[in-house]
Amino acid sequence: MTVNPGGPATKEKVTFPLDRMVWHPTPLVNQVTLITTLNQDGETNVAPKSCVSLMIFRPLMLAMGCNLTHWTARNLRRGLECVVNVPGAQLAAEAWASSELPHPRTIESAGLTPFPSRLVKPPGIAECRAHLECAFEREIVYGEEIILLLRVLGATMDRDVMEAPDPYALMRPFAFLEERLFGVVERGEKL
Repeated sequence: MTVNPGGPATKEKVTFPLDRMVWHPTPLVNQVTLITTLNQDGETNVAPKSCVSLMIFRPLMLAMGCNLTHWTARNLRRGLECVVNVPGAQLAAEAWASSELPHPRTIESAGLTPFPSRLVKPPGIAECRAHLECAFEREIVYGEEIILLLRVLGATMDRDVMEAPDPYALMRPFAFLEERLFGVVERGEKL
């Protein structure tokens, strides 16, 4: 520990790599979602994504990072719609396994159940606790990577989660930390 004369004690700071793929431990966590889109033939595609973030509140906008070659990016750029499904920790194994499925990755091939969306063509995933139905707004391309801006058109959530005294204890969203490692939100705490 370094002592700052006249100030608080500080800990030694070390350089951290700028390559997200080697971060250990990660200083930023990314919530895991399952994105559903429609392939060109109309079949569903499901893909786990951990680079989805709320950007602004009015209008409600999300940003999602993806590789340009991924089916999700191609489907969204063509079909202009998706569902951001929010799984709980009980679906962590299915989320990871779905990334290893051959394409096309249907919801059923991931061992999950589709259900009709209210406002967009891609279906939601019944086992997920919350669903954000989104429309493609615009994109920013960086080499082989793309940021997709999505407008949330509608949202649904399981009633038992909404009515629970601590909905986070029931929903149990989880975040990607590093390869094969995730963290779980077990409860909400008030200040």
